[in-house]
Amino acid sequence: MIKGYIGTYDTPNTKGIYQFNFDEQSGKVFDMKSFYPVNDAKCVVLAKDKLIITMNKDSKSGIALLNKDTAKLLDEALYENKTPCFIKYSDGYVYTANYHDGVVMVYKLQGDKLTLIKQITIQEKAGCHQVILYGDYILVPCLLLDEIRIFKRSEDFKLVKVWKFPQKTGPRHGVFNKEYNRFYLVSELSNEFFAYSVNDLNFELIIKINLLEKYPTEGASSAAIRLTKDENYIYISTRGADLLSVIKVKDDIQLSQQIKSGIHPRDFLLSYDEQYLLCVNRDSDNLIIYKLDRKTRMIQDEIADISVPHGVGIALENIEL
Repeated sequence: MIKGYIGTYDTPNTKGIYQFNFDEQSGKVFDMKSFYPVNDAKCVVLAKDKLIITMNKDSKSGIALLNKDTAKLLDEALYENKTPCFIKYSDGYVYTANYHDGVVMVYKLQGDKLTLIKQITIQEKAGCHQVILYGDYILVPCLLLDEIRIFKRSEDFKLVKVWKFPQKTGPRHGVFNKEYNRFYLVSELSNEFFAYSVNDLNFELIIKINLLEKYPTEGASSAAIRLTKDENYIYISTRGADLLSVIKVKDDIQLSQQIKSGIHPRDFLLSYDEQYLLCVNRDSDNLIIYKLDRKTRMIQDEIADISVPHGVGIALENIEL
């Protein structure tokens, strides 16, 4: 049994961060409860024995550091007008992306202290939605600009490349394989999946797949993307159309499965052994657990459906993202 955490949108019915117990053998969820009540705690990330969350407090926004067991507030960094929409922790550093403010914040995490070391300002309402680490670089998808901005960490986060996409593509989230010679991206506005071969800062398109070829496109917006450990399959959530898609990326890349999910599937995770997919659905107010086929990696039966209001982000103790 391990602990999981869910971040929620700020509504009258939500209570910040929720905590639950997850049985990795059965896929069942127990003891869903409010863990840390705070406004706009939509993102939650684990950093060893700590939680990093987004928050809004006294008209200030940013992130906070919590003890993951006791919910004790350890530190907070409230330098933004709106709460960030993404948090990444890696090797003692915390990166956040802010959709509305159009900034990326970089913090050093030492002990129980968050220290701001860099604010990268792109522009207001740039739609910054992720920070992707790539060697000495960070990639920042800016979906409202139809760009990915690339910055060099060792040169004070100098802008080194602007990767442009067709208008109304809306690049949102991406993931590299372990060797960093493949890059997979999902777009929010055009609802497309992109696969690229990578050589340094050169990204060559291999294939582009329309995720909504068989579904209505009005109001649809793709969100999260995950790559399996064997790097053979990609999973994607699409809100509006309320879909979970499975794409085979080994050898012949193809869309292998699409199933209807809960309403507005925002974020999801694969369990450590990848037997289960845990998806939080904002507008149906639930966490749904799906069984995955061990061989084909396709989504099978629904194992559990647990009530949680306006879920947005999800984290598990033994999963590093």
